[in-house]
Amino acid sequence: MKTSARLSYRPGSNTQVNNGVAERIYRSWLRMWLRYRLDGCTRCLHTIAAQRENDFHAERMLHREISAMRSRLQSL
Repeated sequence: MKTSARLSYRPGSNTQVNNGVAERIYRSWLRMWLRYRLDGCTRCLHTIAAQRENDFHAERMLHREISAMRSRLQSL
């Protein structure tokens, strides 16, 4: 029973010997995981921003094209 308790890497486990080490391991793992998630979300946000920028330019070009067609129709 003692051996399984010592192998527990959860912070807050009953063992005093491994508690500090387990907490450091857990925190470093959590930091790594959070950085990974943050990088992924940041990449997604950059992709969305680029798509919106492209959509804005495409909408502007389309608006210019429509305006030019309307003015040609009016001139006929």
